[in-house]
Amino acid sequence: MNGSGVRLARGQDHAGREGRRTRLGELLVGREALDRTRLAEALDRQRTTGRRLGRLLLAKGWASSGAVAGALAEQWGLGQADLAGDPPDPGLVEPALADLYITHRILPWRRDAGTIVHVTDRPERAAEALAAVGMRAGAVAVTGTHQLDAAFAGVLGQALARRAASRTPPTESVRGLASVRLVAAFAVVALAGAMAAGGRAGLAIVVSLLLIVNSGTTVLRLFALISGLGRERAGRQDLPAGTVGLAPRCQLPVVTLLVPLFREAGMIGEIVRALEMLDYPRELLDVKLLLEEEDAATRTAVGALDLPGWVSPLVVPHGQPRTKPRAMNYALDFAEGEIIGILDAEDRPAPDQVRRVVAALHAAPAEIACVQCQLAYYNATENWITRCFQIEYSIWFDVLLRGFQRLGLPIPLGGTSVYFRRAALERLGGWDAHNVTEDADLGMRIARRGMRCGVLDSVTEEEANCRAGPWIRQRSRWLKGYLLTWLSHMRAPARLWRDLGAGGFLGLNILFLGAAVSYLAMPLFWASMLGSLATGAAVWGDALPGWAVWPLAVSLALGQAVMLGCAALAMLRRGTPGLLVWVPTLPIYWTLGAIAAWKAVIEIVWAPYYWDKTRHGISRIFHQAEARRE
Repeated sequence: MNGSGVRLARGQDHAGREGRRTRLGELLVGREALDRTRLAEALDRQRTTGRRLGRLLLAKGWASSGAVAGALAEQWGLGQADLAGDPPDPGLVEPALADLYITHRILPWRRDAGTIVHVTDRPERAAEALAAVGMRAGAVAVTGTHQLDAAFAGVLGQALARRAASRTPPTESVRGLASVRLVAAFAVVALAGAMAAGGRAGLAIVVSLLLIVNSGTTVLRLFALISGLGRERAGRQDLPAGTVGLAPRCQLPVVTLLVPLFREAGMIGEIVRALEMLDYPRELLDVKLLLEEEDAATRTAVGALDLPGWVSPLVVPHGQPRTKPRAMNYALDFAEGEIIGILDAEDRPAPDQVRRVVAALHAAPAEIACVQCQLAYYNATENWITRCFQIEYSIWFDVLLRGFQRLGLPIPLGGTSVYFRRAALERLGGWDAHNVTEDADLGMRIARRGMRCGVLDSVTEEEANCRAGPWIRQRSRWLKGYLLTWLSHMRAPARLWRDLGAGGFLGLNILFLGAAVSYLAMPLFWASMLGSLATGAAVWGDALPGWAVWPLAVSLALGQAVMLGCAALAMLRRGTPGLLVWVPTLPIYWTLGAIAAWKAVIEIVWAPYYWDKTRHGISRIFHQAEARRE
């Protein structure tokens, strides 16, 4: 056919003849593409996992994609299409049918004698797929799974990329906040003007507002701390009571792991090594390395690797906003798993993490939409910044996050090592592609839909920022996202109250607004302290109303005491009591956060969707490990 040598058969004639077909494994053995020992093992694993034999063989590396496609074509009396050399005709593809094409794994390929020929990697469902895209009958050819995915991206990529940028409804996305951002910016300027014009009276207003926010933050942290006391137990995982492991004969699901990569050419080997350490069955892993179209260096680095069959690159078409959540939304259309997990380029998840997540979600109630694993740093002792960063992470994951969960508050998720039920993720509209802390926002949207998040004590190690500049840029993005998330959910306060109730409403405001305000107020804190040391008098003494002086003092003192208590409990839980000696230096460390916070405020107005990329591979410990491997 046009020199392709492809034989064709009509899709409607394929069904109902399974009993007269040679089995796929036998065809592969006959073609000398698979030996009988491997076939026997593959069939045994297929009975255990329920995975399609072709996908199982590809994942294990026991047969090539071309060999599987050729055997499937022979089994079903069809021809084989090589899409790498003969790609689909874009003029035959209807972008409006993109969902149906991808769901049913079929795509128009070319026209032959007036008939549109479709390609698929699932010939057993050809008739059903043709009917789904409006074809009562038609010619079908078989192609490899990776070739078909590449073809989807080639002819539907731009349409899917546009959808990825707007998958979340505008009423729930920060992309609809232009007017709200301007009002917020005006409020900040007006408040600063009041301070400048009103002198101490203006300062009194600001300090009183800070008293309210700081008190709320302190009380929330205190309750989170108290809720976790006395509830330690070996091997705990904070999911609902009754959570148990999967039975040995229980069929495991396919898990898709999305690994967004941008300017990460030097980290490709690291993440692939970490993935290979996972003990989950390879045939049930579907790993997507998400590469940006304009990032030639990372694409080249990935292309130079001999990736296992269960790992495949996926190129995200150029477009705006160029953010991690947009890339993940795009990949969601290509994901096979019923569980979707996220890993970053520098992550080192515990080898049993995926298996434990699957067990937890299997046993958890349906309203548990996701599981958040703990994060830690493998270079925590590299320098002062990394030590303080580790203390922060330990406080958050080992104390506060668990406390918020037990208090029934919405949980801001972490951006990595979080695993979703696919159905819940799709119901939520995926990630907000315009939010630079899409993880925290998604945690709030989960709560507003009546779902919950579980916390699992499986640890993923990351690389902590060990230099002030990259740390400030990363923290600035986080705080910008927190403020945008707060603005997004508070655009309709009454509806937010109805969705979350009084506790959730207050919790959201304290979590997001309190975190940002604490950093924004840091210059005022240092100015007052240094002024007091220089003059010997309390700078705020005459500025504050009498009723506010003692409450402010108590609030600040209690806030420090609560943080010390959280740090002590967190260090004990992590088994790192040696880091406690660094806790008193946190106020100095948080001063870097003040710089980041004011940078975030400026960007909210001028560059709200700009993703300030975190640099990886700069740690001395990382380079030492690389040198040892060489």
